[in-house]
Amino acid sequence: MEENIERRKILITNDDGIDAPGIKLLTKIARQFGEVVVVAPKTEQSAMGQGITVHSPITIHKLESGYEGVDAYAIAGKPADCVKVAMDHLNFKPDFVWSGINNGPNLGTDVLYSGTVGAALEAIVYGIPAVAFSCPRGDFSGAETELAAVIDYLFDNNLWTKAAAINVNFPIHGETPSKGIRLTRQGHRIIVAEYRFDVDKYWQMGRLVEQVNEPDTDVRAAEEGYISITPLGIDRTKYDLLEQWRNN
Repeated sequence: MEENIERRKILITNDDGIDAPGIKLLTKIARQFGEVVVVAPKTEQSAMGQGITVHSPITIHKLESGYEGVDAYAIAGKPADCVKVAMDHLNFKPDFVWSGINNGPNLGTDVLYSGTVGAALEAIVYGIPAVAFSCPRGDFSGAETELAAVIDYLFDNNLWTKAAAINVNFPIHGETPSKGIRLTRQGHRIIVAEYRFDVDKYWQMGRLVEQVNEPDTDVRAAEEGYISITPLGIDRTKYDLLEQWRNN
C-alpha cells in the first residue's frame, strides 16, 4: 500500500443497492486506501448494464446512518447514474471508481448486462480508472480475506488505466483462500432465458448453459479456484473485421 493513500479519492457504488452487504464490505476495506464517498442505488438495480435514467426523475438522499465516517448517498437511479451524480452534481472528482462487491459472479458475457460492471465502464467514459468486484452468490468469505491483497496487487503492478475497467471475480465455488490471481480475457458464460407465467405476467428466469472456456479466460480461472482480473474496454469495434472490410 502506498504512503500517499490520504490523497486518493475513491467513489464506491454497486448495483445491489445501498444496503447490500457487498458494498458495506467494499467500503470498509476501501477506507484503508483513501478518502471514500459512497453513491449507490436506493434499491437493487441488477442487470441494468450501463443504462442511465432519462425518462423519470432521480432523487438523491444523503444518509444519516449506516456509513459512519463516510459521506453516503442513496439515489433512485441506476449504477451508471451514480457515477454521473457523483461527478456532475455532487462535484466529487474521484481518482478511482470501485464498484461492488456484487452478490454473484460477473464472468464472460455476464459483463454485457451487469450494472456493477456498467458503473465501472461509465467511469472509463469520464477517464477515471475503475474496478468492478464480484463474488459467488451469497458468499463474501473470499473478499473478506483477500480483497485488500487484490487491491494491493492492482497498485503494486500498476494495473490502473483510464483505457479499461478492471473486472475482478473471486473463485466461483467460494474457495478460500484462492489458488492465486490470473490475468484473463473475457470468456463465454451464456444464460438462456426461461419464462414463468404467473396470473397474467411472465417472469424471466435463466438457465446457465455449459460452455467450453480456454484456460486464459475469466470463466475458467474462477471455476478453477483463481481470482480473475480482466481488462474491459468501452470500444466495441472489431478492428480485425474492419481491416478486412477496408482491404476488400
